[in-house]
Amino acid sequence: MSRILVTGCSGFLASHLLKRLLAEERNKIFGITEVPGFTYPDVEVFQVDIRRRDDIAQMLEIIRPDVTFHLAAVANVGFAWKNPELTYDVNFMGTSNLLEALQASAPDSRLLLMSSAEVYQPTGGAPFSETSPIAPQNPYALSKTAMEMLGQLYGRVFGMKAFTVRAFNFTGPGQDRKFVASDFASQVARIERGEMPPVIRVGNLDARRDFSDVRDVARFLQVIAAGAEAGEVFNVCSGRTYAIRSILDILLAQARVAIRVEVDPARFRPLDNPVLSGDATRMRRRFGLAPEIPFERTLLDLLDHWRGKASEDPGD
Repeated sequence: MSRILVTGCSGFLASHLLKRLLAEERNKIFGITEVPGFTYPDVEVFQVDIRRRDDIAQMLEIIRPDVTFHLAAVANVGFAWKNPELTYDVNFMGTSNLLEALQASAPDSRLLLMSSAEVYQPTGGAPFSETSPIAPQNPYALSKTAMEMLGQLYGRVFGMKAFTVRAFNFTGPGQDRKFVASDFASQVARIERGEMPPVIRVGNLDARRDFSDVRDVARFLQVIAAGAEAGEVFNVCSGRTYAIRSILDILLAQARVAIRVEVDPARFRPLDNPVLSGDATRMRRRFGLAPEIPFERTLLDLLDHWRGKASEDPGD
């Protein structure tokens, strides 16, 4: 039996990953979150703030995982610009606390560190490979770059089996509205139900991003965690890039009422990579991984999710 720990177990990606992990009967699953009262069927959940070193150490003494998926993070670029200190504290110091605890209690644990394509140096739009230059452009990317360096340090010095995935954009049912596709879908659903005027407020529609379905990403992580070697880095992406405008167009085409679009300057970032395009060659060649869910299906499932929640969750 494998003892598997998922940090940030109350999060969007974790909810899909846990379903896959629980489907394997030989797994014993543990989770940590700072969300009070959070539970998940058949998962032993610990309420722990990853910033509290002693609490993390005590928890790892109990769990002693064979595999750890480190998903706990401040994961929104816009939020990170407004809250840089919290971002560094959670993403860097939280990871440091986890690494220290694993080194003390479960030094042979396989550790998947969840990083981001935001760490890459902006280019003219060519796809980023795992060997592309690193040059973070925002506090979130900086915190993830530092997290990666921590994993490399503990691998070199202590022989920890840490490896990194750099995730490009992903979306799907259950995503928080702070992220662009989910923001659009939630606004469409609320407009359809008459909960807000028929106007969608948008930021930069010209940016292009490599998008995956969260359900594909959960599958990718499960396979990579089982087979990656210490120190390896893998892009987790679809290899297909979409303009933010095209995502909005797909959702508007499915709307049941006429909707007007307005640009909201408050939704623009101080710095924004114009293109984040991923090269999935390494992941595909090493593990045979490729997307299975068409992106149009992803967006429709996301819209249907918000249609079901709109009357319960009217928003900010």
